[in-house]
Amino acid sequence: MSRNGHDWAIAVFKDRKYIKTISGKGSKHTYKSVKEVKKEYEPNLIVWYENPYLKSIRQFLAGQSKPFYRNNIKKYLQNLNINCKWTYVGHHESHAAAFYKSGFKDATIVVIDSIGEFDCTSIWKTKNNKLKKLKSTKYPHSIGLFYSAMTDRVGLKPQQDEAKFEQMSHSLLKTNIKIDIIKKWKPMPKFKMNFHRGAREIWKDKNNEEIASITKEIFEKCVTYILKHARDITDSRNIVLSGGVAFNKSIPKLVGKTWDNLYIPPNPSDTGSAEGAVLAYFNGKYISNWL
Repeated sequence: MSRNGHDWAIAVFKDRKYIKTISGKGSKHTYKSVKEVKKEYEPNLIVWYENPYLKSIRQFLAGQSKPFYRNNIKKYLQNLNINCKWTYVGHHESHAAAFYKSGFKDATIVVIDSIGEFDCTSIWKTKNNKLKKLKSTKYPHSIGLFYSAMTDRVGLKPQQDEAKFEQMSHSLLKTNIKIDIIKKWKPMPKFKMNFHRGAREIWKDKNNEEIASITKEIFEKCVTYILKHARDITDSRNIVLSGGVAFNKSIPKLVGKTWDNLYIPPNPSDTGSAEGAVLAYFNGKYISNWL
């Protein structure tokens, strides 16, 4: 299951075989969907798509309200009338598990999203069918949060209208973007601002189309540096890209000819990580103490 974000999903497995995924938005639909699933399948284990304890700590440090209450997964499941055991995998691990659907024997995996527990960007490799994280960029240095903040900056809805925002950019504008917001580019980009707090006060002298163009320039340059670093520290010629940022249509072009094969899962966002959580659990280290 994936929840406590801007969307939710339930991926159903039986005898280690994937059955289906149900997803949507809003608590009412969650309750209805769980009820429908339980008519056919009674769960004996829930695999949660992130570490709720680490997420609570990050939210606490960021000053967000009631983080431990909001991440009480046992209580949340009980409210859904789910009383079986549950466990979890790391958030970026649930994204990286898209590897298991790629058909590759080995791969470099790059996960770029808004935020997991602390990781915002991570690079993985596979060995003996296991996932190993090599590098990560921590909160608040998030390309996903940057893109969502810019989406909000032009009056669109973040975590929903990013595709519309992408379409607004028609040409690249030259601007001293490093001085404005970039702390450093290499080996993985870091920002001067915490875009989790929004960006409505930035670039007031520019119109929405200019902001979209500047954002595109920064975004593509950030992703290019990440992909280059991933290539430098891994040896596979196959690449898997996951996390919500992988929806961006410029990604295949940025990958270019650096790798022989590219795989992006059909739904690389948190909705897809419900299935990824189970795949990571099946193929990773079992957590012995179910909760």
